[in-house]
Amino acid sequence: MSTIKVDLLSLADDAWRRLRGRIEGLTDEEYFWEPAPYCWTVRAVGDGAWRADGAALPPDPAPVTTIAWRLSHIAVDVLGDGRNATWIGVSPLPAPERRGAPGTVADAFEWLDEAYDRFRRQLDAADEEAWLTAMGPIAGPYADSSRLAFILHELDELIHHGAEVGVLRDLYRATRPQDPFVAAALGGDRPAVDSRLAADPGLRDAHPDLVSRAAAAGQWEVVRALAEHGFDVNKTDGIPAAHYAAGAGELEAVRTLVSRGADLTAPDPRFDLTPLGWARQFRRREVAKYLAAQE
Repeated sequence: MSTIKVDLLSLADDAWRRLRGRIEGLTDEEYFWEPAPYCWTVRAVGDGAWRADGAALPPDPAPVTTIAWRLSHIAVDVLGDGRNATWIGVSPLPAPERRGAPGTVADAFEWLDEAYDRFRRQLDAADEEAWLTAMGPIAGPYADSSRLAFILHELDELIHHGAEVGVLRDLYRATRPQDPFVAAALGGDRPAVDSRLAADPGLRDAHPDLVSRAAAAGQWEVVRALAEHGFDVNKTDGIPAAHYAAGAGELEAVRTLVSRGADLTAPDPRFDLTPLGWARQFRRREVAKYLAAQE
């Protein structure tokens, strides 16, 4: 039988995996990217040390922050906060002697991984039966709040700051210069896709996963066009095109992908389902009937 602790540890792990997955491939340039003027960020302060901007009483509204600031806040002030252990009634685990903030992506990953591991082990060690008791004087102005309320607060911090990091990554990607051919494909401009491929067939090799990306964007005319132009319909860095098409109920796109060699036995990395599994999961009966007949 599940317990509150098991459920909270599961929630923490889910939030952590989502954040860790969202920052894979992060570069130092993106880490320090400032999406607006006067951002709070992480700055070098000399002797190899870095410090996150801040104020005892933050302005209202608070400044826009960089990914560096958000990840530093999660690693240092949320997961790495020394009060986590004492406020939930366990002994603090040994922590690396660090000061300031992580000044590179590599440092941020190291700090985050270590902090989450320690946070989780301390949470797992806590006495669940005492979670509804007040934290007492050690928590200062939050003395009357329960240990469970504090744990939920820390998880909320992890989740909402992680979501902000994800949005910043989306904005960074959306504001980068984009290849005109890719822009045409993801924008659903089939005539432009056809004309550019006619002028330069080498675009097929330059963008091997474009069928999957167009499918993720729901550009089914372009998906069919790319498949007909000989693009690899199975190549992807994530979910294959056939899964997206099956889940969307796009029978004609599914037919085209199958005719071009779509692998109908491959499970996706998210749900571990085949395209037929996606069709059934999303109740696309006509597509499911067609795919079942291909087995």
